[in-house]
Amino acid sequence: MRRIDYVKYLDKVRGCFAGKAAIGTMGAPYEGVKMRMELEYDPSMTNAMLPNDDLDLQILWLDVVKRYGADFTSRELLDRFCGYCDYSPGEYAVMRKNHDCGIYPPYSGEYRNDFYREGMGCPIRSEIWACLAPGEPSLAADYASRDGVLDHSGESVLAERFFAAAEAEAFFEDDLDKIVDAGLSVIPAGCKFAVLTRYVRQLCREYNDIKTVRAFILDRYGHPDCTNMFQNMGITLAALYLCGKDPVKTGMAALNCGFDTDCTCASAGALLGIILGGKKFSELTGLSGLKYVLSVRADERGDTTDELSEEIAELALSLPHKNVFIENAPAVRKEFLKAPEYVFEYKYQTKPCASPASDCRLSIVIKRKGRIKGTLRLKYPAALAGHTVIEVDGQNAAVIPLTVSVAHGAELLPQKNLIELSFETADGVYKDVFGICCADVWRVDGPFWRTEPALDPKALQGGKSYWAFLKPGKNEGENTDNVRDFHLDFARDTETEYVDINSLFEPFEPGYSDGRIKRYFYKTEDSFRLSDISGFYGPAVFYMSQIIVCGEDRECYIQFGRSAPFALYLNGELLSKRDDCDTFTSENVHISGVKLKKGENRLVLRLTQINADSKFSIVFSKGATCAEHYTDIITRKI
Repeated sequence: MRRIDYVKYLDKVRGCFAGKAAIGTMGAPYEGVKMRMELEYDPSMTNAMLPNDDLDLQILWLDVVKRYGADFTSRELLDRFCGYCDYSPGEYAVMRKNHDCGIYPPYSGEYRNDFYREGMGCPIRSEIWACLAPGEPSLAADYASRDGVLDHSGESVLAERFFAAAEAEAFFEDDLDKIVDAGLSVIPAGCKFAVLTRYVRQLCREYNDIKTVRAFILDRYGHPDCTNMFQNMGITLAALYLCGKDPVKTGMAALNCGFDTDCTCASAGALLGIILGGKKFSELTGLSGLKYVLSVRADERGDTTDELSEEIAELALSLPHKNVFIENAPAVRKEFLKAPEYVFEYKYQTKPCASPASDCRLSIVIKRKGRIKGTLRLKYPAALAGHTVIEVDGQNAAVIPLTVSVAHGAELLPQKNLIELSFETADGVYKDVFGICCADVWRVDGPFWRTEPALDPKALQGGKSYWAFLKPGKNEGENTDNVRDFHLDFARDTETEYVDINSLFEPFEPGYSDGRIKRYFYKTEDSFRLSDISGFYGPAVFYMSQIIVCGEDRECYIQFGRSAPFALYLNGELLSKRDDCDTFTSENVHISGVKLKKGENRLVLRLTQINADSKFSIVFSKGATCAEHYTDIITRKI
């Protein structure tokens, strides 16, 4: 049993949040700068804390744990975020959209989140879990996992587990290698983040220079998204290893490496704050009485990091600890809300999405201490169909398999479909709600392609060679290039219109007619690849058309992701066009002033496949940036 005096414990919590606030503020103005910087420390960098989601969300989590204690659930955390936080950048917008559609953790962090699922959003929220489980890395990591899956999956969740465990160990250990080993102990040894951690540690042993270490980190883990977790957490670890427990030097080392600087600085400052304790941190930095500001709505509390730390420390006294005893602590015992009689969970075996071509398969899990016996009734929205009455009998946990289909004859496919659940028992009726999305339905025409040069087949009648039509080169090599291009490639065509856009909304039967292939494509995620639609390999043009039904006249935004050329038309008007290729993100292009009219709207995408990795995504949002996504989008088959 590890023992720590309450005064020492509280001092370390104070150091944690002083470091989080002060060193994070140091980096905040430079968030997103990808280049190396040569900034020198100025006390004005830490004078007044700027709002930061790194701390904002931990305050919301604190409010949840104060209500539910150590048995808090991921869904309760997500409910709190959606009710008390108004901004929605990146993965936050995705988890909010999933929550609104009744898709809960861990699927809220995975579904529709292919670009941001390995972002920084959850590793930066680890400190509260460490402070509530000092000296217990496994317990801190367990808490962190319930948090991370809200808006991430896979490696980012492992990174939050790592930092929560490392910070928990720092309450008892000041050797950085042992602290890092505690973090590594709670994640798989072969996972990408564990490999990164060991790699950074080895680099820091070989090179006593942050510039060199940064270069090697980016060489192996560099990513175009400034918030990607691997490069940024690598920078955090390097700054901690190379700066000798000096908070200012550590913060400036992380800052001058660039990228997600508010996060890299804040995470390094928080861990160092725990190691040093609040008193020592204040002596080294000259900072005391630090105030913080929030951009979320939270329970009433003080506005200094010391007051916040006292609140967290007192809460920790009421939580169970397996291997740690906090000595000489005040006699504080908080009462938590009683757990519900029945808990409902939803485990999807497929994506939480149904289409006319594929069903959604899931299990409803009902948990309770004791026998579970009753009648489960499900009420579906018009677009979905499945079993409506199921008799349940189990002990402690009942697992009910369920297959949900698009209803026969359903013409309108809403993105959002909430299913009402009621469980009737001898003791009463218990209710919940969950969701299954309908896939977006698109008509696809293509592939269309042509050679370079473009030839009328009749031109080759009579045995005339195509060589005569090739553009002559300046030398023998260019002539060979032109011939080989003709043999091996197609024209990269972003201008030729192969169809009349209006014809894309005429009734059709899937198959080949009018000189082209026509088919339906049911898009189950926000993003897709043209290889999901066709096996055609090489440059080609596809037209995707869709009827969107809107319940009101609405002016909104479109966030469009793409790696290849596109043109986007709405109701016959060209909204946006790009003729070059780009590195895919989920929002390469932001289109403002998009006017959806009440009733039916015609959307057309002209997509040019340049190579085998032509990826796109489309989202309707309430703002250009950090904005919620609309979930009331309804599509209709053409």
